[in-house]
Amino acid sequence: MSNEDFYDLLHQSRILVVDDDEDMCNLVKKFFESEGYPNVEMEKNGTEAVRKITAAVADKNPYSLVMLDLRLQEGMSGRDVYETIAANLDVPIIVVSAVSERDSIIEALKSGRVEEYVVKPFDLEVLFLKCERIISRRLYSKHMQQSNRRNQMLFLNILQVMAKVLEAKDPYTKFHSEKVAKYSRQIAKRAGYNERQLELIQIAGILHDFGKIGIKESVLNKPGSLTKFEYEAVKRHPLIASAILEPIEELRVIIRDIRHHHEWYNGEGYPDGLEAENIPMGARILCVADSFDAMTSSRSYHEPMSEDAARDELIRCKGMQFDPELVDMFIDVLDENRKRRERIIRLREELS
Repeated sequence: MSNEDFYDLLHQSRILVVDDDEDMCNLVKKFFESEGYPNVEMEKNGTEAVRKITAAVADKNPYSLVMLDLRLQEGMSGRDVYETIAANLDVPIIVVSAVSERDSIIEALKSGRVEEYVVKPFDLEVLFLKCERIISRRLYSKHMQQSNRRNQMLFLNILQVMAKVLEAKDPYTKFHSEKVAKYSRQIAKRAGYNERQLELIQIAGILHDFGKIGIKESVLNKPGSLTKFEYEAVKRHPLIASAILEPIEELRVIIRDIRHHHEWYNGEGYPDGLEAENIPMGARILCVADSFDAMTSSRSYHEPMSEDAARDELIRCKGMQFDPELVDMFIDVLDENRKRRERIIRLREELS
């Protein structure tokens, strides 16, 4: 954002002056307008001020600053106004009041929403500079948060593309992450995840093996058994993935899932030997989904199992490698998927 754009946004800020001193309100309004702030509104009733502030937030056009007197003759008191706002809304407040007692000032500043406390009578230019500083600081902070979020989402998109590129280099794992993502979402839905959690577990499925980008291809694609040294190298991939993804704040909630998706329910997995409920739920879901797809896919070191054989293996390893409840949920998912495929086959036969 250029300086010109920033100042344009700054001068579009909405300011609400809540005070029953009409002369003071008009003075402040005229001064701010002369400094390039045309959106200054006035309100003398405390209750009506809260209604306006709340409505502005609901309309996604919030006030950039509320200038508030503590001694209001109509409606809620100034203290009630800032306490109500502090409890429910993220709107900055500057108290401008003749109340000069130290306890009142400290109480207001400790409320968590009063940014400044100015005692009447005040220097108008000093008041203006304090207000502009508050608005500028919050506007800049909001811009930086939006910019960081855009950068993080761009980074996430790049990582997802890189994960697919990584798989494309290995014919044995092509589409593996997409299938793990699909299975994980299906299990998580049965486990009661909400829509946002389902989106995140699906992303975790796509990125769960991303750490293999740090493992030599000759090791990943080696036919037959790995040496102890090679196996230890492969076991590092959850740690590599979690280190790469750690800067993306949007993914913080699933980084632990990715780090621990090779933990075993009985504590014999890696990298940290966690067991049972100490393993994050998302990691336990990924473990079931990842293992099933690995068993039913061709790999350099084994032929694919049938779906039925892989189901039996999941059941056999309940309580050892896998969370028993999640295995049961996934078996239900597989049954539903099979019935859906059979319905499609019958429909095609009827139409042919």
